Amino acid sequence: MKHLLIVTNNFPPSKTIGTQRILRICKFLDRTKWKISVLTLKESYYPFPEFDWEDPAYQYLRDVSVYRTNRFDVVGFLINFREFLRAKKSGKIENPTPVKTAPVKSKSSSNSGQGTSSNVGAWQRIKDFVTDMMQFPDSNITWLPIAFLKGRKIIKQEKVDVLFSTSPHHSLHLITSLLKITTGKKLVIDFRDPWARSPWDEKTRSENGFERWKHRRIIGMEKWVLKKADQISLITAEMKQDYIQHHPKVPAAKFKLFNNGFDPDKLHTNGTVSTDNGKKPAKVTFIHAGSLYKERDPTPVLNALKMLKSANRITADDVEFVFMGAITFHLKHIKALTTELGLDDLVTFISKVSYQESIAHMAKSHVLMLLQPVTKVQLPGKFYDYITMDKPILAVAEKDSSVENIIKDRFGIFADIRNVASIAEAISTLIENPHYNIDKIRECRKEFDMSKSITTFENILEVSASQQQ
Repeated sequence: MKHLLIVTNNFPPSKTIGTQRILRICKFLDRTKWKISVLTLKESYYPFPEFDWEDPAYQYLRDVSVYRTNRFDVVGFLINFREFLRAKKSGKIENPTPVKTAPVKSKSSSNSGQGTSSNVGAWQRIKDFVTDMMQFPDSNITWLPIAFLKGRKIIKQEKVDVLFSTSPHHSLHLITSLLKITTGKKLVIDFRDPWARSPWDEKTRSENGFERWKHRRIIGMEKWVLKKADQISLITAEMKQDYIQHHPKVPAAKFKLFNNGFDPDKLHTNGTVSTDNGKKPAKVTFIHAGSLYKERDPTPVLNALKMLKSANRITADDVEFVFMGAITFHLKHIKALTTELGLDDLVTFISKVSYQESIAHMAKSHVLMLLQPVTKVQLPGKFYDYITMDKPILAVAEKDSSVENIIKDRFGIFADIRNVASIAEAISTLIENPHYNIDKIRECRKEFDMSKSITTFENILEVSASQQQ
């Protein structure tokens, strides 16, 4: 039996989509061939540490060896040190109670009552710079020294054969690459999102010289980890081709497609399709499950709804759009825009809810919506939850993208995010036929059944392990 060590911060009690990928690997990897160990963070580092380890649904974790460590909190230390100096200067240091680390505020935050505005601005700039550098290339980098030392001990103690890391966070690949160099073990790295060519940060880089400097360093880091890895897996064919194209010096055979996937034991097929008995409901509910942030802006959808409403093609009796999840500061104007467009009777916003509540809302809806602007090689994590339900997907995304190639003619209807008329027609079609393509959805989702596609990952591991001999 061979031994796999997974180095990750995406592990229970974490609830990220990255955690779901790790859990499905742990559940479906052939345990007669592979023993699994996981190196991760202590539970106290997660905002919602509650996790029912006794839940029978997670009994497959009982034979996974889990090692947890601390990480350095340099920024927190600096904040505490600043408070210590202030207390000492004011003569209030007689009670040396440690100061609880506060969240690092954004550049737009104010510190009222903390000296002159110029001094505050100078301190804020220094703090922002230190924070950026201490969390470069990402916030998980502070775990690297401790994870590296602990990983070496685990590799020696457990006689590990293959190392595995999946990103984001991309700094996890730096940890496993260092472990490979110092132990000689084989390494598989996995990209759920692109790293050096992430399109989400292009605007910031174009406006900020410091960000361009950091990006040049990231390009070098990416080249380095790709060179050190024995196998490289990616979750979309488009991302795989992108990496092959931009890294011609890395053998193309290293790059493998390993889809993300869903757990077939968690199919949610008791929603409105069955209760409607295949008939068109009186009101069709569209739902977007997930936060609105950065470029994930629903404005094109709102404009499409305005177009349909102005043409008297839809009313509040026909359709409801629900956006469920947090809305970041950058997109706080969306609710006001909804009112300005006269769509308050059609559009509802629900604050962030638990995963189970999210599933319940989706089960009561008729159409599930994806918003994927900017990028052409990524597939939103919510797609894998969506396809566990017998409901069509409205995909509003970039043309010639992974989303278009996967959704169109298979899981629902694709609409060009830069073409409001295209979005309006897609909405109209799904209002008229909210049970669109259900039989094909059931058939096509088999491709993303992790209990089946895990064989691809097993082959990747086997290739790596055999190269070691």
